[in-house]
Amino acid sequence: INIAAAKGTPIHAAANGVVAYAGDQIAVYGGLILIDHGSGWVSAYGHAGQIDVRRGQAVKAGDVIGHSGASGQVQSPQLHFQLRKNRIPVDPLKQLPAR
Repeated sequence: INIAAAKGTPIHAAANGVVAYAGDQIAVYGGLILIDHGSGWVSAYGHAGQIDVRRGQAVKAGDVIGHSGASGQVQSPQLHFQLRKNRIPVDPLKQLPAR
């Protein structure tokens, strides 16, 4: 899902895990953070303007891992958020708590 966010909005980890990737080498997503949550679950946070974690770092749910931006192939600040189970995309709206 793509979530509109003002540039510089903090990005929070969805759950406890370990940073599997933090960088900008995947051009379409620009600043990208991948968190391995175990049991096959991975969350992805794309288009970050600032990355505040490094590969191998343990994070807790709610930790600030970066800040939103318009990096990669987007024109306006936003967060691209994905959940994957065993590398298969899962609708994050069905997994996250209701707001």
